[in-house]
Amino acid sequence: MSDYSHHLSTLSAQQNHTIACYALENGETVWLRKTGKHLPQWRYKLLGWIASLLKLGALHPVPNFGGRIALQTEAERLKQLHRQGVCVPPLLAQSDDALLFGHIGNHTLLSEIEHGGNPLQSWQQGLDAIAEVHAKGAYLSQAFARNIIRTDNGGIGFIDFEDNPADYLDFSLCCSRDWLCYLHSTAIVLNAHGLLEEAAIIWKQLSDTLPENTAGAIAAAAHKTLWLRHFSSPKLGRDTLRLACLSKLFFLASRHRPTESEPS
Repeated sequence: MSDYSHHLSTLSAQQNHTIACYALENGETVWLRKTGKHLPQWRYKLLGWIASLLKLGALHPVPNFGGRIALQTEAERLKQLHRQGVCVPPLLAQSDDALLFGHIGNHTLLSEIEHGGNPLQSWQQGLDAIAEVHAKGAYLSQAFARNIIRTDNGGIGFIDFEDNPADYLDFSLCCSRDWLCYLHSTAIVLNAHGLLEEAAIIWKQLSDTLPENTAGAIAAAAHKTLWLRHFSSPKLGRDTLRLACLSKLFFLASRHRPTESEPS
């Protein structure tokens, strides 16, 4: 048994939470994820029905079945993404009921955008990092800013791969889903900083370079949800306000026209 397998066996036996962080004797930081609860599938069927009704292919939810299935999926995706050159935690050891993987950084990009000194720059770095993933022929799973990590060497990495969108969506929709997840999780923060207009210009410039199928799926989602931009009352809840800010971002982007100094 390797040292990592020994640590996996020992730590898993004493861990009560689904995921926990440990410092090994050599000073290395590792994470251990155990099997979680099996998740009810009715919620996915309901969301899938809504996405179908609105013809929003990229927004179709990807089932996360929890338990051993989710654990096996995460192990496979970590290995796949590592082979594709994407910065993800290294998988150190695995068993039927637990995974041990490495540590890539202490802070999420979401916290950096929320509390850092240059939120727009951090946000754009997230966009660039996702674009690099897609350029390698790869895709993420839940590309929310909370799952994007500022690595210890100043780069950007990704975590949380308990589902595999490619089991249900083609590559272009997997990429569209990555963009929508990231924009959905950050638009409300940018709006709070008063940066949504500037962000919309950056997004417009990037979206104009996306492959046609990917851009088309995002445009369909934007068109169907533009009416939500009028919602602003805190009484509506944070989830609704996230969608409202995303819709506002799309609306502002649609109004932007490139200047003579910008590529058309």
